[in-house]
Amino acid sequence: MTHTTPLGDPIGAPVPDWTSPPFPPREVLEGSYVRLEPLSATTHAKDLFEAFAADETGRNWTYRLEDPFPDLASLTDWLERLEGDGRRVWHAYVDRESGKALGNGSIMNIAPGAGVAEIGSIMFSPAMQGTVLGTAAMYLTLDHLFGLGYRRVEWTCDASNAPSRRAAERLGFTYEACFRQANVYKGRNRDKAVFSIIDREWPERKAAIEGWLDPSNFDAERRQRAPLATRLGADAWPAGETPPPATPTEPDLNGDPVGLPVPGWTAPPRPPTAPMEGQYCRLEQLSVTHTEGLHEANTTDGDGRMWTYLNIGPFDSADAFRPWVADAAASEDPRHYAVIVDGKPLGTASYLRIDPAAGSIEVGHITFSPLLQRTRAATEAMFLMMQWAFEAGYRRYEWKCNAANIPSRRAAQRFGFSYEGVFRQALLSKGRNRDTAWYACIDSEWPALKSAFEAWLDPANFDEAGLQRRRLSELTAPILVSRG
Repeated sequence: MTHTTPLGDPIGAPVPDWTSPPFPPREVLEGSYVRLEPLSATTHAKDLFEAFAADETGRNWTYRLEDPFPDLASLTDWLERLEGDGRRVWHAYVDRESGKALGNGSIMNIAPGAGVAEIGSIMFSPAMQGTVLGTAAMYLTLDHLFGLGYRRVEWTCDASNAPSRRAAERLGFTYEACFRQANVYKGRNRDKAVFSIIDREWPERKAAIEGWLDPSNFDAERRQRAPLATRLGADAWPAGETPPPATPTEPDLNGDPVGLPVPGWTAPPRPPTAPMEGQYCRLEQLSVTHTEGLHEANTTDGDGRMWTYLNIGPFDSADAFRPWVADAAASEDPRHYAVIVDGKPLGTASYLRIDPAAGSIEVGHITFSPLLQRTRAATEAMFLMMQWAFEAGYRRYEWKCNAANIPSRRAAQRFGFSYEGVFRQALLSKGRNRDTAWYACIDSEWPALKSAFEAWLDPANFDEAGLQRRRLSELTAPILVSRG
């Protein structure tokens, strides 16, 4: 069913009676084959060191941030750090038959307010790989999260990691996106593939996995009689192969594909507090002194349409608007800017998800009044922010929006952002479901993008009436690697 505003704009379906689930408790999760115990260096270090040591080539660590641990002491130190990580819930995967810990993993990127969590940092030893134990451990984690009330559970991996991609699809995760140049690790580029299961899919996935886990599906040596994928009809199970990595790879010593080296990589600085100057506008760090001017400009939006896809607004008065401006002005991430045209603030935009270590940054919270929309100044504001990011050394520049927000999706592609995918049930906004569309451009595309913006912004591109001679979308179209 399609839902729209009174103005006819598409919006997400209502999510009635939504309450945030709790942060996942650190507790034992019991299964028929495996038990998930809160990770403890004291309890689990010896078992895990022995289990991991069976991987003589170190291949299991190819796509991990860590390298193989040379001795028990170094592994113990690592596990102690994980125990103290209050942002994640770490478990050891204990084989009920032997009583030994054979792997570990975490619940991470936990956002109870959005009903979203991720299963990640999964490490299966050779004794656990290709056995019922891995599937059983993932099932327990998924059932735990959906039982708590989470609406979306994610699985992400290096896009080159074909075994992890296949595992995600086998468990019923649906492929959603590939983020180009998501970060740098072990001196190499890493593209990131993203998968998810959402709450309405879980009952069917759960029944299929439980049917596969039934003891009757295994012989005396725990070998499966029927594959998991056959437990659910082909039409219902996620279909299709995950696309290959979006940027080039090369083989490592074991022949596995890995990202290309990123020589001399150093993290860029955080966004500036100094103004960014252009021909048609200036970006100033947001201040409460901008409140009255911004509110006056926003009142030209008589029907409130500019607020449809934002989490805030509309505001009835400058006094009602001021607390939000004060909070935004004090924020480091997002870092907000006012767009000044002819001395007047006509809109705001921000950098957010600022991750210098990964070389990744996003532009967002774009609130342009009607006085700024569809002007040269609006386009130049986006150019100035993109220019600063790439020239400061960022490798990836992101744009996200409500997937129902067609004008924003068109704007992203007009500005040279390539489509990457849609995250289903990513957030709740104003009591409604929000799917999120992702776009990005990367540093290798910046020279061509810069030339496109400069050509469009050149006064010679406009006639005597101020009408453009060439569209920016014509100039950026050849740069896009995908649309959506």
